[in-house]
Amino acid sequence: MAEIILDSKAYKHNLNLIHSHINSHNKSNVEIAAVLKDNAYGHGLKEMATIAAEYGIKSVFVKNYNEAIQIYKFFPQVTAFYGMPQGDFAKNIAFVIHDEKHISALPQGTKVELKVNVGMNRNGIEPSELESFIQAILQKKLELIGVFSHNGYGDDLDSVFFHTQSNFAKLKQEVLHLSQKYGFAPPRFHSLSTSGAIRVASEGGITDDLVRIGIGAYGYLDVSFENPISDKLQKVASLYADRVSTRFLDKGERIGYSGCTTLNSPQVVSTYDIGYGDGFFRVNENHKVYIANGLQILPRSSMDCFSCFCDEPRICVFNDVTHLAKAFGTISYEILTHLSPSIKRTII
Repeated sequence: MAEIILDSKAYKHNLNLIHSHINSHNKSNVEIAAVLKDNAYGHGLKEMATIAAEYGIKSVFVKNYNEAIQIYKFFPQVTAFYGMPQGDFAKNIAFVIHDEKHISALPQGTKVELKVNVGMNRNGIEPSELESFIQAILQKKLELIGVFSHNGYGDDLDSVFFHTQSNFAKLKQEVLHLSQKYGFAPPRFHSLSTSGAIRVASEGGITDDLVRIGIGAYGYLDVSFENPISDKLQKVASLYADRVSTRFLDKGERIGYSGCTTLNSPQVVSTYDIGYGDGFFRVNENHKVYIANGLQILPRSSMDCFSCFCDEPRICVFNDVTHLAKAFGTISYEILTHLSPSIKRTII
């Protein structure tokens, strides 16, 4: 049975590394919050929640209600980025306000975080709407625990990143002014993901209350600039596949759909139990894709398996998806988040 091995020591190492880098450049301690959305970037929601809780993480972010109710017992605070509750929920689950309809959909007393657009133009209210939304939140008797944004330029070296940071700094001052005006407790502020947090920490310090650490905690940092931690991060997930069958084929014989692979010499060929039905990208004749030991995945791969010149009973398909992302013209996030939740996951 195919299996994803999760290295808990690697995850904790990465969090230690990021925490040390950020807080060595800061006068005040910045909280590290874990992003566990989309099945913990494909690693496994409950498995990674277990490791994060052991580490001491207090605040986490998930995709939606369905993810939040699976792990709310692990942490003091869980925030769902998208959607509204579909049933009962614990008091430590907060929901993000992107639109007026979200305010009306929530019962009194619900914890909320207000997302504001400061330059990415994706989600969140406009800064000009800030006061009216806060008024509506207070009138509905919702508990505003956070105001946040997302700086979508953390991976890039251009000046837009700093312009966006400046916009959020102005927003924070306005929120603090409104908290005095309307008598509500100042909420927590956050705007930075892994790459942005590393960058701001290196260039003068972070003024937010927390940073949202996602891909970096899993061992990846897909950025276009040099930084002090990328080479020190350790990959958390390794994918293993088990042999289904083995056969000896003569020169000239063909393998798989449309016989895309033709043997130039006699070979031992085995199939292994991972395919595109498991979320592993489909390998065709236009791809050169290799497993961890350097052997090629023979095109075309199938829904439930792929072929390889090998007879090992178990092989490591990957322990680092960087080369797979390059082969498929994408980023590490996409390779990881595609992995099926039905694949067995084991923490070591």
